[in-house]
Amino acid sequence: MKVVGVPVQVWGVVALVLAVVWAFVWPQRDVDGPAYLILRWGHALVWLLLAVTAFLAPAASTAAKRTGMAAGVVYFAFLATITITG
Repeated sequence: MKVVGVPVQVWGVVALVLAVVWAFVWPQRDVDGPAYLILRWGHALVWLLLAVTAFLAPAASTAAKRTGMAAGVVYFAFLATITITG
């Protein structure tokens, strides 16, 4: 399976690298509770879920779709939190 002529496994590796990067780089805001967790780990989790989606896509399309949708939900929560906390 390929996306834009590139195997999905390559996209999965790229997403894993980005997940590691975002595990060390995050919006440094003075927030507590759930907002802190979302800002601290949300973006990295999105990329991890996208990597899992890429690796699942060739073998388990239903699981890949669900994981991809979960990535979208987490990303929406991340964007909403970063917007609200200013």
